[in-house]
Amino acid sequence: MILQKLRIEIAPSYAKNAGQYEGLIEFSDGASGVHLKLTPAHCEKIFLICADGIFDTAKEAAASLTCNVIEHRKALEA
Repeated sequence: MILQKLRIEIAPSYAKNAGQYEGLIEFSDGASGVHLKLTPAHCEKIFLICADGIFDTAKEAAASLTCNVIEHRKALEA
């Protein structure tokens, strides 16, 4: 099965989980498919995984920027 769609959004004020994240995930292999409803707890777990990735990417970007600044500073001092 291949992921076809992942949708996460804040539930509207009239919904059971008003103001909380909920969503839908769809998988399909062409002949059949599966739709899963994402609860606020599911969405929280997905966000935690994303947070780890964002943190790692930010660390890499900061390290790269630091190296570039040091290299440019050395060039200006020369």
